[in-house]
Amino acid sequence: MKKAAVLVCMASVLLSGCSGAGGEKVSQTADSCAQAVASELAKTDWTAVSTDTNSEDAAYVMAHTDTVALDRLIAFTLTADGGPSEGACEELRSRFLESPHTVLAYLVLMGDQTVSSDDSTPAAEFICGQIASADAAWHDGSEEFAQVMESCKADYPEGPAAELLSKMETAHEASLERNK
Repeated sequence: MKKAAVLVCMASVLLSGCSGAGGEKVSQTADSCAQAVASELAKTDWTAVSTDTNSEDAAYVMAHTDTVALDRLIAFTLTADGGPSEGACEELRSRFLESPHTVLAYLVLMGDQTVSSDDSTPAAEFICGQIASADAAWHDGSEEFAQVMESCKADYPEGPAAELLSKMETAHEASLERNK
């Protein structure tokens, strides 16, 4: 329980974009963010998040995208290419639609990790693009995705989660345009 409380506090600060330390401005949305993610973070075992994966894990994740933990699915998506990544991206889209606060919390906690040492693209931004592209390409911009996005934008009007939602929305619009 103590671990969950620490995670909720940490996530509320990260999601709201406030810092609270050193007399810096603290966003008034911290309480609402904490409430929005508290129930989801209480279900996780995250003490840290990482983009690291290994090649032995890739085959297992590819065969079990619908059952592996979110961290393994995201790490796989960051390293996979072509066909294998499509199934993982579709599963990430499904998980975002089912539990957007959990997915956003994880992505925010990824911080400034990058896709790889060769690619300086922020990993969380890349995953947002993959989720958005999966909806646009395979679901023609579903109403469900639009509703979840609107709900999340209302829940996170500012801060890191809001920035990720903005990037996801931009990627979704670009993917829809490419698919016309």
